[in-house]
Amino acid sequence: MAKKIQVSDDAGTNWYTLPGSTGTMDLNGDEIDDTILGQTFKSSEAGLINWDIVGEALYKGFAGYQAKLKQQGTSTTMTTESMSLVSGKTYSIDAASKEIWDRSATLTVFDNAVDHTADVIDINYLYGQVTFASSYTVTGPITVSGKYFPTVTFANAQSFTLTQTMNPIDNTTFAKAQTNGGFKEFEAGLRTVQLSLSGVFDASTGMTAVLTGRGEVVIEIDPAGDGTSIARGFFRILKKGQQGDVGALEEESVTASLNVPADDLISKVFAWRHGATTTIPTALKKILTAWEDETSLTARYMPTGVVGAIPKDAIEGTVWLSDVSLSSGLSAMNKFNASLQGSGAVTEV
Repeated sequence: MAKKIQVSDDAGTNWYTLPGSTGTMDLNGDEIDDTILGQTFKSSEAGLINWDIVGEALYKGFAGYQAKLKQQGTSTTMTTESMSLVSGKTYSIDAASKEIWDRSATLTVFDNAVDHTADVIDINYLYGQVTFASSYTVTGPITVSGKYFPTVTFANAQSFTLTQTMNPIDNTTFAKAQTNGGFKEFEAGLRTVQLSLSGVFDASTGMTAVLTGRGEVVIEIDPAGDGTSIARGFFRILKKGQQGDVGALEEESVTASLNVPADDLISKVFAWRHGATTTIPTALKKILTAWEDETSLTARYMPTGVVGAIPKDAIEGTVWLSDVSLSSGLSAMNKFNASLQGSGAVTEV
């Protein structure tokens, strides 16, 4: 039987297998020293138990060279661009090439040619969407004017790592531990996003100017290169280095970290979008969505790939996504690292 790591976002009704080639599961009890006078050996007992599952997740079907990294180009004016309803009272711009909006420019939202920007409570500058207040009745059609960013290639990357981590907060109490059999429990904590790349130096990419200018830049990561599953965020360049040997190409390394604007209207500062035709594995999509939405999943580790066998050899429980980082290169697969922090008791299945 083949080992499997599976996740579920509906409490185990439907399971999705992590598309990786390796995986581990660990249960670690806190070591409590209970050695007493008169004993010549150190004595220990197990305290609270912490557990996790770690595995790879490959974005199969796409060699690494197909990945595209892009950044915002020159801010360009758009006038009364049409928008369509997404759901509820959220509308999205129809022109896909104009969906990254310049948040430094004035944005005006029209309902039936009348300015109703004041009735907008949420703006997604990364994907060109607005949401009206629940108390406002939309007439339609909805249009938008402002400025957008076309995209251009970001640096000249040969390999990159998109770090997406979350620091789980230990919220275990006496009552929780006594109820769950002595396991640690967690909740979602602070998330970190950083993009690091190495590649060929080219002065025309302007990385030095971006760093010294300390400007904000929207960066897009498209692992498959087909636009069906992409991530975008507001970043600032923090590091830029160069090196090279005699007779060799000059190499450049760039590190960008997420920048969170102080604007209550901004709905997303970093977000993935998966289109209807995406081929990203479902388990991976569930993991990315849970990390982004700060929600937990149910996960199970099955060394034989099946459940219901005797003796019971699989474990199952609630997990938080502490790491879903992506790395890729010209001659490598798009590979995510999936670290699932267990919370509460495990069940043998």
